[in-house]
Parts: sequence; C-alpha cells; structure tokens
Amino acid sequence: MKEISKLSLLLPLALLIAAVVQDMNMLSTSEHSLTSIYIREYFVIFSLILSFPLVYKQKWASDRNVLRGLRSLFFLILFTCFLLILSNDRLDSFSDFDLDKNILYENIANYIFVLSWTFFSTIFILITLGTLRNLIYIKRKKSTARNFTWLMIFLVIYPLFNMPESFKYMNWVNNDNFEKLHYVILFIIINLMVINSFRVAWINYLNRKQKLACFWGGLLLIPIQLYFGYKFHSINPVEIFSPVLGKFVDTSIIFLTIYIVVAFLALLAHLPTAQLYDRKIRQISSLHHLSRAVSSEFDIEKLVVTIVKLTKEVTESDFSWLELEDFTTKQINLVSSINLREGEMRTRVPSADDPLAAWLKTNKEPFLNNQTSKSQVVKNLCKWKKDLNSLLVLPLIKGEDVIGFLYAGKKVEFGFEYDDADMLRAFCEQAVVAIENTRLVEESIIKERLEQELKIAHEAQMKLLPKDMPELKNVEMDAVCITANEVGGDYYDFFEIDPDRLGVVIGDVSGKGTSAAFYMAEVKGIMEALAKANQTPKNLLIPTNETLYRNFDRKTFISLIYGIIDTKNKNFIFCRAGHCPVLMASPGEDNCKLLEPKGMGIGLDAGNLFERSLQQLKMPLKTGYVYLLYTDGLTEARNKTGEEFGEERLSKAFTSVKDLSAHEIKKRIIHDIYTFFDGENATDDMTFLIIKGL
Repeated sequence: MKEISKLSLLLPLALLIAAVVQDMNMLSTSEHSLTSIYIREYFVIFSLILSFPLVYKQKWASDRNVLRGLRSLFFLILFTCFLLILSNDRLDSFSDFDLDKNILYENIANYIFVLSWTFFSTIFILITLGTLRNLIYIKRKKSTARNFTWLMIFLVIYPLFNMPESFKYMNWVNNDNFEKLHYVILFIIINLMVINSFRVAWINYLNRKQKLACFWGGLLLIPIQLYFGYKFHSINPVEIFSPVLGKFVDTSIIFLTIYIVVAFLALLAHLPTAQLYDRKIRQISSLHHLSRAVSSEFDIEKLVVTIVKLTKEVTESDFSWLELEDFTTKQINLVSSINLREGEMRTRVPSADDPLAAWLKTNKEPFLNNQTSKSQVVKNLCKWKKDLNSLLVLPLIKGEDVIGFLYAGKKVEFGFEYDDADMLRAFCEQAVVAIENTRLVEESIIKERLEQELKIAHEAQMKLLPKDMPELKNVEMDAVCITANEVGGDYYDFFEIDPDRLGVVIGDVSGKGTSAAFYMAEVKGIMEALAKANQTPKNLLIPTNETLYRNFDRKTFISLIYGIIDTKNKNFIFCRAGHCPVLMASPGEDNCKLLEPKGMGIGLDAGNLFERSLQQLKMPLKTGYVYLLYTDGLTEARNKTGEEFGEERLSKAFTSVKDLSAHEIKKRIIHDIYTFFDGENATDDMTFLIIKGL
C-alpha cells in the first residue's frame, strides 16, 4: 500500500466527491435532466477508472506471503458482511420507497447512509480486486496479466448498460441491438471471471497445516459470501446513488464469490496430497542437507553418522544403519547406526553369504519388503532384529562393485513405499561419492580425484556467471573473470530490477578452490532472490549480510560492490562492502577518480556494525562517464620480479583507454596485465567489470 501515490488516491476521491455534489444539487433543485445525470455518471466513471492503481499496486498478497493476503481477504469479507447485517433493517426499508430518491432522501440520515455505503463498498471492492489480482498473478503465465486486465475493462464496460434509460437509446443503436450487445458483454465477462478464477496456483505454496486452516476458513466463508452476495444484489445501496457504480460493485462481488468457490474446490482437490507434499519437501530438504554436509566432509566417522541420521529423516524410519566394506580386509562391517540397541550392535555380524546380501550384490537394486516375517530373504535379519517389520535396503555401488549397504527399518508393516526407494537411491549416490572421497584422502590419492572434481566445479562456476552482457539503453557494459586455479571465489552478476534499472554486483570470497566456489554460489542465490524486493543497494546488502553471517564460518567473508544502474535518471548508485575502490573516468578529465565509500565485508558482523558502516554513493552515468569495478587480483598481480601491478598502473591503463568502447577497454586492460606478467602465471583470480554511459 505504501507504493500507491497520494495523487492516485486523491484524484478519484475528488471526482467521486464531485459526483456527490452534483447529485445533491440535482436533489435540491429537483432537476433530473439528462445533462445533469450525464455529469454525475461521468464523474463516477472517471473516478472508477482512476481508482485502478489501488487494484494494481497494493501488496496484500504475494508468493512469499500468501497467508497474509488470504487472511486480509477473509476478515475484510467478514467485517463487510457484519456491517451489512447491522444495516439490514434500514436497507429493507428502502424497498418501501421503490428507490424514489426524492422521497428516500427527504431524511438526511438516509442520504448519509447511502453515501457511506457507496464509499465503503467502493473501497472494499477495489481492495478485494487488488488482493485477488495478487493471488491470481502468483506463478503467472504470459496470458495471466492479459486476462485479468480484460476482466477489469469489462467490469467497467458492463455497468454502462445499467445507466438511466436515456443513455441506452442512441441514434446508432435500437432497443433490440442494445439488448443483444448487453448479453454479449455479459457472456464475455462471465467467461473472464471463470478463467481468472482458475488461477489458484497459490495453493501450492501452502503446507498441510495451512491448507487445513484454509479449508475450515472456507467452510465458514463460503455461506457468508453467498449470503453477502445475495443480500447486496437484492438491495444495492450503491445503485441508489449511481447505477453505474452500483452495477460495478455488484458484478465485482459476483466475481469474488466465483473465485472463492473455485479456490475452495481446488483446495479440496489438494488436501488428499497435502501430507505427501509436505513429506516430499522434508525429503528434499534432507537431501539438500546431505549434499552440503558431504561436499566438504572428509572425516569418515563424521560422514557415516550424517548419512545414517539423514537416511532416517528421508524415509521417516524407526531405525537405520550403515554397513561398509573395509578397504583392506574386504570385510563388511557395521560402521554407524541410529536407534539400534547396544546388544544388537554387538551381535550384528554381516556376512557375504547372507541371502539378503547376495540378492543385493546380484541385482544391485533397492530391496523393499513390507512384511519381513513372510520373507525368506530377510529371515536372518529378522532373527537379529525382532521388531523389524518393514525393511528398505539399498546397495552402495562404486562402479561395478558393491561397497556397502544402507538400511532403513520400521516397526510397523507396510511402512515404506516405492518412492521412498527412489528418493533413497539419489541419497545413496551422493553418499557413495562422499565415502569414496574420504577413502581417496586416506590412500593419499585425493589430489587426482580433486583435480577432476575441480574441473567439474570450474564448469559449474562458469555457468553461474552471466553468459551475455545485458543490453541497456544508453549504457554499455563488459566484464571478464579469469580464475588463477580451476575454481576461484571471484564473482559478478546482473539482476533486472525493472525495465529502467539493473543491479550489478562484483565480489571476492575469501580463499580459493571449491569452498570459495560453493560460497560464491550461495551468495548468488541469496542476492538474486532479494534483488527485486530491495530497491536500493544498501537495503539489499543488509539482509544479505544477515543471512550469510548465519551460514558462513567465522573464517570466511566476502567483499563486494553492489550497485544499481538507473538508465532513466542516468546515474549509478552503489555500496562498497569492504571491496576494492571503484575507478571513475569522466569526460574532459585527464585522470580517473578513486571512489571509496565506507563499508565492511559481508560475513564479518551480525548486522548492527555492518549497517552503520555501510555508505551509499550516487554518481552520474551520462555520456562519457566510465566506471571500472575490479577485484584485488588485478592490483596484486605480480611479475617475475615480484612487483605488483598496483592501483596507479591500473588507473593509468584505464584512463588511457576511457574513450574506447567497453569491449575495447576490457581487451586493452587484459593486454596490459599480461604484458606486465611477461609469461608469469596469475596467483589470484582477476575479475573486472566496465560500465560506460553513452
């Protein structure tokens, strides 16, 4: 609601007040000429059209806060229906006047009552339509905005057929054609209502508990809404004041009723799978935790504990254990378990001759049995674990060899499903990779293995960087990232905020290798998720720092610059979070300027100190202005004699080519750096980004 300008509210309000003044003038003079009615209704129509920003700009609901929108809509309808019930006797009394306004308005209280309902009903409908729009736009398609906009257009067109009789009969249309056109418009608007009512993708954002809450709320809301729609339609207080506005409100309430009914029916269809959906989310979350845990864990004892623990979470089993082949003796041993008794762990002696082990080694497929007491394959296991009634076992396969078995068990029969096996299969594939990595470390051949992994990670890192430069009006950009090793921690990216603004970030994660690359990927995901919701660099970096501080270890931080290119106002607004300065070359200047606003690195402080230290700088981006954003790999690059390239040399190289295109500036700076190297290899990642105003 904060985004709605005062003008977008005051102007339609002024027009509506003008319509009230015109109506009062007609009543006081008893003059009901066609011209007077025209003036009043035109005031109403233009007021209605200019009120649509209230529909399109409010933020009662979004894909991140569906419940807030639903809750607001629920209580708004209840409150309005409550007012309607309180006003029931007076509304019923209006029917005695047969809507004769002169008689009805002889009592000034009646006139104030009608005006109050007119204002309240109009605001109620505009807010309701805005909330429905936000719900409809969740997980939107290309046609979503078009369908909703057409509905809004026809919601305004259709009430015109409810204007006074003198409006209907123009020279170009007769009574029969008018009625036909009326039914055509009615047919179109009903179809648009139904089409928009099927946009209920927001249900997918609710978990099982929230869906049940919406179900019980829907049981209460639907009869209330049906009563409200019927009662309002039978005696429409708004229509007493303005036929056009009254029909608009009435038609919009019909759309609200249709949407609520369709959404409730869709919710009923989702309820049977709600628990399964939540379970899948938990499984995917556990799988994600395993991926993060095993990506950097090379302690076999910690790793097997993590695997068993997450196996229990993924399958929701009562107990789980892991058996692995010893690399030297080739003997299968129980290496980790959860919820097994001490006596069971002592007496468990895996055997290669066991029927279950033989089956798994032969078939190399998951083994699922929901009635272990009736299976000959697991009879030995049932003697050892007497309360085992459902069993899921997966072989851990490395190449063509089975190196172990992962068990999950339940005390009840029919405790597992085949999708549990499919999920655990993906789980085991990652577990095998992790176990193999730890064994390679123990055998001192981890270097060769890591080189291959680093190559894959390098490809993944390169995919995280933008493939193409964004195309902006009156702005030219180019960038390059050169890693010193296979994988580095340098990073740059672009985020489209709106058609006139583009977010730009360049950063450097402390350290190198896979850990830096993983952190880089995490930074990218967080900033990309927050970019559109935060309209200034400072507002984005504060929540980014808070999130990363909780996830980074205390030895890790990231320095970066995040800025917003505003092509409409031709400026560049940025913040520097402990990063290298920005070089700015302006037209007519022989030297470039060093821009170094205050700011500390991300991940060093929980929030207060970081927020206080962060300074935002706004610079022009007109024709001839050029900005160079870079990482310390450029200035700290050393040649054979150990001399650094340095800021002074970089500034001169940049200034000398400032009049060229962004692409040529990039090529010349790279050429100068490699000339300085004179055959020496880079020791740090080198990344820089050029922004030039045209």
